[in-house]
Amino acid sequence: MKTGLIVAAAVCAASMFTGTAQAQNSFYAVRVGAVDAPADAKFYESAFGMQQVLQRGQEIMLNFGTTEAAAKANTGPVLIVTKRMSNDVQDPTGHLLFTVSDIAATAKAITAAGGMMKGEPRLIKQSGDMIGFATDPAGNQMELIQLPKK
Repeated sequence: MKTGLIVAAAVCAASMFTGTAQAQNSFYAVRVGAVDAPADAKFYESAFGMQQVLQRGQEIMLNFGTTEAAAKANTGPVLIVTKRMSNDVQDPTGHLLFTVSDIAATAKAITAAGGMMKGEPRLIKQSGDMIGFATDPAGNQMELIQLPKK
Protein backbone atom coordinates (compact mmCIF):
# COMPACT_ATOMS: atom_id res chain seq x y z
CA MET A 1 0.00 0.00 0.00
CA LYS A 2 2.98 2.35 0.33
CA THR A 3 3.00 2.51 -3.48
CA GLY A 4 -0.35 4.30 -3.13
CA LEU A 5 1.32 6.94 -0.98
CA ILE A 6 4.03 7.46 -3.57
CA VAL A 7 1.44 7.70 -6.34
CA ALA A 8 -0.61 10.17 -4.28
CA ALA A 9 2.49 12.30 -3.69
CA ALA A 10 3.24 12.25 -7.42
CA VAL A 11 -0.33 13.33 -8.21
CA CYS A 12 -0.02 16.13 -5.66
CA ALA A 13 3.28 17.29 -7.17
CA ALA A 14 1.87 17.09 -10.69
CA SER A 15 -1.07 19.28 -9.70
CA MET A 16 1.34 22.14 -8.93
CA PHE A 17 2.40 22.46 -12.57
CA THR A 18 0.42 24.70 -14.91
CA GLY A 19 0.46 22.58 -18.09
CA THR A 20 -2.89 21.82 -19.72
CA ALA A 21 -3.30 18.27 -18.45
CA GLN A 22 -1.77 18.97 -15.03
CA ALA A 23 -3.92 22.06 -14.39
CA GLN A 24 -6.96 19.78 -14.16
CA ASN A 25 -5.38 17.53 -11.52
CA SER A 26 -5.90 17.97 -7.81
CA PHE A 27 -4.87 16.11 -4.70
CA TYR A 28 -7.69 13.84 -3.48
CA ALA A 29 -6.43 11.56 -0.75
CA VAL A 30 -3.70 9.60 0.93
CA ARG A 31 -4.26 5.88 1.46
CA VAL A 32 -2.75 3.86 4.28
CA GLY A 33 -3.32 0.22 5.07
CA ALA A 34 -3.80 -1.87 8.19
CA VAL A 35 -4.76 -5.43 9.02
CA ASP A 36 -7.54 -3.94 11.19
CA ALA A 37 -8.61 -0.92 9.14
CA PRO A 38 -11.50 0.12 11.47
CA ALA A 39 -9.14 0.18 14.48
CA ASP A 40 -6.57 2.21 12.54
CA ALA A 41 -9.29 4.65 11.44
CA LYS A 42 -10.25 5.06 15.13
CA PHE A 43 -6.59 5.92 15.82
CA TYR A 44 -6.76 8.87 13.37
CA GLU A 45 -10.07 9.96 14.86
CA SER A 46 -8.60 9.94 18.40
CA ALA A 47 -5.15 11.34 17.62
CA PHE A 48 -6.10 14.01 15.05
CA GLY A 49 -9.82 14.68 15.59
CA MET A 50 -10.76 13.33 12.16
CA GLN A 51 -14.27 12.08 11.38
CA GLN A 52 -15.41 9.22 9.15
CA VAL A 53 -17.03 10.69 6.03
CA LEU A 54 -17.61 7.55 3.94
CA GLN A 55 -17.02 3.82 3.87
CA ARG A 56 -16.78 1.82 0.65
CA GLY A 57 -16.24 -1.86 1.28
CA GLN A 58 -13.03 -2.17 3.30
CA GLU A 59 -11.99 1.47 2.75
CA ILE A 60 -12.79 4.02 5.44
CA MET A 61 -12.50 7.68 4.42
CA LEU A 62 -11.73 10.33 7.04
CA ASN A 63 -11.48 14.11 6.98
CA PHE A 64 -11.08 16.97 9.43
CA GLY A 65 -14.12 18.53 11.06
CA THR A 66 -15.50 19.06 14.54
CA THR A 67 -18.56 17.00 13.59
CA GLU A 68 -19.29 14.34 10.98
CA ALA A 69 -21.28 16.91 8.99
CA ALA A 70 -18.38 19.40 9.08
CA ALA A 71 -15.95 16.69 7.95
CA LYS A 72 -18.28 15.72 5.09
CA ALA A 73 -18.48 19.38 4.04
CA ASN A 74 -14.66 19.70 4.09
CA THR A 75 -13.46 19.78 0.48
CA GLY A 76 -9.83 19.10 1.43
CA PRO A 77 -8.06 15.81 0.72
CA VAL A 78 -9.24 12.75 2.65
CA LEU A 79 -7.35 10.00 4.41
CA ILE A 80 -8.35 6.52 3.24
CA VAL A 81 -7.63 3.60 5.58
CA THR A 82 -7.89 0.27 3.76
CA LYS A 83 -7.40 -3.35 4.73
CA ARG A 84 -4.05 -4.95 3.98
CA MET A 85 -2.74 -8.43 4.65
CA SER A 86 0.14 -7.48 6.98
CA ASN A 87 1.25 -4.60 9.19
CA ASP A 88 4.84 -5.41 8.22
CA VAL A 89 5.53 -2.30 6.16
CA GLN A 90 8.12 -3.11 3.48
CA ASP A 91 8.72 0.41 2.15
CA PRO A 92 9.21 2.98 4.93
CA THR A 93 9.72 5.87 2.46
CA GLY A 94 6.11 6.93 2.03
CA HIS A 95 4.44 8.68 4.93
CA LEU A 96 1.66 11.04 5.92
CA LEU A 97 2.45 14.68 6.58
CA PHE A 98 0.32 16.66 9.00
CA THR A 99 0.62 20.32 9.92
CA VAL A 100 -0.32 20.70 13.58
CA SER A 101 -0.83 23.72 15.82
CA ASP A 102 0.65 22.12 18.97
CA ILE A 103 3.15 19.37 18.26
CA ALA A 104 3.59 18.42 21.94
CA ALA A 105 -0.17 17.96 22.43
CA THR A 106 -0.41 16.01 19.16
CA ALA A 107 2.45 13.73 20.24
CA LYS A 108 0.60 12.99 23.48
CA ALA A 109 -2.62 12.30 21.55
CA ILE A 110 -0.76 9.92 19.22
CA THR A 111 0.66 7.85 22.09
CA ALA A 112 -2.66 7.93 23.98
CA ALA A 113 -4.44 6.62 20.86
CA GLY A 114 -1.97 3.71 20.50
CA GLY A 115 0.60 5.20 18.12
CA MET A 116 4.30 5.68 18.80
CA MET A 117 6.53 8.73 18.59
CA LYS A 118 9.99 8.19 17.08
CA GLY A 119 11.87 10.45 19.46
CA GLU A 120 10.98 13.91 20.69
CA PRO A 121 9.85 16.65 18.28
CA ARG A 122 12.74 18.96 17.41
CA LEU A 123 13.31 22.45 16.07
CA ILE A 124 14.58 22.96 12.53
CA LYS A 125 16.67 26.10 13.00
CA GLN A 126 16.72 27.14 9.32
CA SER A 127 12.92 27.33 9.04
CA GLY A 128 11.75 27.64 12.62
CA ASP A 129 9.51 24.58 12.11
CA MET A 130 9.07 21.99 14.83
CA ILE A 131 9.16 18.49 13.37
CA GLY A 132 8.38 15.06 14.77
CA PHE A 133 8.00 11.54 13.46
CA ALA A 134 5.54 8.87 14.53
CA THR A 135 3.85 5.65 13.48
CA ASP A 136 0.24 4.62 13.78
CA PRO A 137 -0.62 1.24 15.35
CA ALA A 138 -0.34 -0.46 11.93
CA GLY A 139 3.20 0.90 11.29
CA ASN A 140 2.30 3.70 8.86
CA GLN A 141 4.83 6.53 9.05
CA MET A 142 3.76 10.08 9.94
CA GLU A 143 5.58 13.40 9.91
CA LEU A 144 4.27 16.21 12.11
CA ILE A 145 5.12 19.81 11.28
CA GLN A 146 4.36 22.77 13.52
CA LEU A 147 4.96 25.95 11.55
CA PRO A 148 6.43 28.94 13.36
CA LYS A 149 3.93 31.40 14.79
CA LYS A 150 3.70 34.62 12.81
